Amino acid sequence: MIAVPFVAFSLILPGVSTAPAQAAPASTVTLTAQQLVAQLPVVEPLYAGYRTDEQFIPKAIANKKDARGCNLRQRMIISLATVKPKVGKKCSMKAGTWILGATQRKVTTPKGLLLYPTTTYKTAWGQGAYAWTPQQRLAWATNTSTGSSGTRAKGVTTQQATLQLTSAQELTQLTQAITNAVQGNERFTEMVRSCRSLGGGALGCIFDVWTALVHDSVVYNEPLPSSRTDACDALRARAANITAWGLSVSPADHESLTAAMSACPPGEPLDLVLEWPRHGIAPALDAAVVPSGYSLNGSDDLTVAFDGYGTPSTPAVGSDLFGIAAPVDWGAPGVPTGYLRLWDASVSWRDIEKSRGTYDWSTMDRTIAMAGQTGANVMYVLGNTPAWANGGKAGNVPPTNLDDAANFIGALCKKYQGSIRSYEAWNEGNLTTFWIGGQYDLAQLTAKVKTAVDNCYPASMVLASSTGTRSSNAFATNYSRYLDELRLLNWPVEGFAVHSYPAANGTPQDRINELAQFKTMLAVKGAPELPIFDTELNYGLAGLGQGRVVLDPATSAAYLSQSFIQSVQYGVDSLFWFLWTQGDEPKLGIQLHPGTPATIQAWNTTYNWLVGSRMQRCTTSGNLQACQLTAKDGSNFTLLWTTSGTADVNTAPLGKTICELSGPCYGTGTGRITVGITPLRIN
Repeated sequence: MIAVPFVAFSLILPGVSTAPAQAAPASTVTLTAQQLVAQLPVVEPLYAGYRTDEQFIPKAIANKKDARGCNLRQRMIISLATVKPKVGKKCSMKAGTWILGATQRKVTTPKGLLLYPTTTYKTAWGQGAYAWTPQQRLAWATNTSTGSSGTRAKGVTTQQATLQLTSAQELTQLTQAITNAVQGNERFTEMVRSCRSLGGGALGCIFDVWTALVHDSVVYNEPLPSSRTDACDALRARAANITAWGLSVSPADHESLTAAMSACPPGEPLDLVLEWPRHGIAPALDAAVVPSGYSLNGSDDLTVAFDGYGTPSTPAVGSDLFGIAAPVDWGAPGVPTGYLRLWDASVSWRDIEKSRGTYDWSTMDRTIAMAGQTGANVMYVLGNTPAWANGGKAGNVPPTNLDDAANFIGALCKKYQGSIRSYEAWNEGNLTTFWIGGQYDLAQLTAKVKTAVDNCYPASMVLASSTGTRSSNAFATNYSRYLDELRLLNWPVEGFAVHSYPAANGTPQDRINELAQFKTMLAVKGAPELPIFDTELNYGLAGLGQGRVVLDPATSAAYLSQSFIQSVQYGVDSLFWFLWTQGDEPKLGIQLHPGTPATIQAWNTTYNWLVGSRMQRCTTSGNLQACQLTAKDGSNFTLLWTTSGTADVNTAPLGKTICELSGPCYGTGTGRITVGITPLRIN
């Protein structure tokens, strides 16, 4: 699996560096602030499955009162007091002292006090808390421990408590100070907007922007909303909390924290109590760095400098990049393909093994023959349990004896041997639509399939059960557990399979985001770097409460072409289009059948562009996407498209000929062209 360098054409950017592997869990660690930030695990966030902050603090728990009449918020405010107040009826508080996290100012009344977490709930979820139990998330969200006795009494910012205190009055002042500091600064405005778009509350986002000002005030000579010391203490508190609870940070957040901390004094080393072993929480990276191949590199603010070409960074693209699902009864696919995936093709386990040991190979024989005629490899997908194997139940119910499934794969392999290149252990095992068993059993079945294939024809590959990412909760929970079980079995697979369908109104860029979450999940679980197969993709797909979105022929052609190009760019070994049909399929947004000349032409053209070529590098500039390749004859070319709208491009340094997805080629004229969502080739 190779991910293409994602760079501006005139500049090779360094890849995102990962933190060194952490030592084995210990009860405490001692680190300086700079060491604290440097060792943070760097992982792309995984927001799949996040809905509301009630996944951390359920409303019933937040509202429940104790014998004094105090709700959860009031109890946390009491616990954050440096001098504990006297608590009377209806939770009235007197004679307490609190130190505000933002300014270290002492207050003696709880009136107007506000709580905010050092990291927003959604960010914490994306950086590892998605894998925690509800009890663990509640423990983090209500954590007021400093891990150091007497810290608050000295007036020092808490070093690993999740919660901080501020006042309504200071929030107003802070908001105004930040507004003044970032006025006219588009970067800070975008930071706030981005934070809010990720689900951050107003208070949390204001705090995040404020801490970022520690560094940028040096650059822009703007006034800080508070003293540099206070802001540096807040940064240390945030990094300490992340470390103590085994969370990670995104590449962008790590860069920001590192830059900000460089403007802070070293300070005294911090003694941190590690919360994650105490709460049974696995650290974000399982004490392993993220494999570089899992990083989706790139930046939205690169300036594309079209000043020539680079050197190839991938092997030549093979025809097996272009996979497809095509039931034999519907006729051979009318597009060139190097791979057939056999699902929804009347050759499931239930279709073939009518009773134990009795097989109907007729449709499978014709399918293998069709593959031979088209020169395509075959991927067989296990799934759909026969009634005889699970007590007469539906096909999504696992077999009573997992060996029955392994024996079937053994018989299938013995009959067809080298005619089947790969086996997918189960179709979408994270969804109850296809598998209602436990993930432990699914992992055990995967290992049994691997053994059966190895004993029969070891040259064939065995892939893990595929997972859909669109059903985000089932992905973040079931697939996470499945990977945990595979790890305990020492990864009995030779590749991973994903279905990267975006939401019904999604685009190829949304599909890339789905892939990013899939790759992040693999990295977080410490999965080995193995080939990745995107074994089902279409757009506008109905399902999960969403209606079908019909895409016009031009958009369909553009999306199909972009998807294959980006599969090479992001290290996907094969992409299987769902589906070659006889006519319009009511659930699919993009149609591919004899009556769709635009999508057929898009497939053929993209196939000719990519097969035999080696990719050099890719870049993004605003809405413009670009990838450079070396053709099989050694010549260079550039593929250009936009995520939406159009872009004006100077192609003079790239070539003098434009080739359209629809087929024709012509001169570039003055060299300035308008690019839209349909990929163009510049020779």
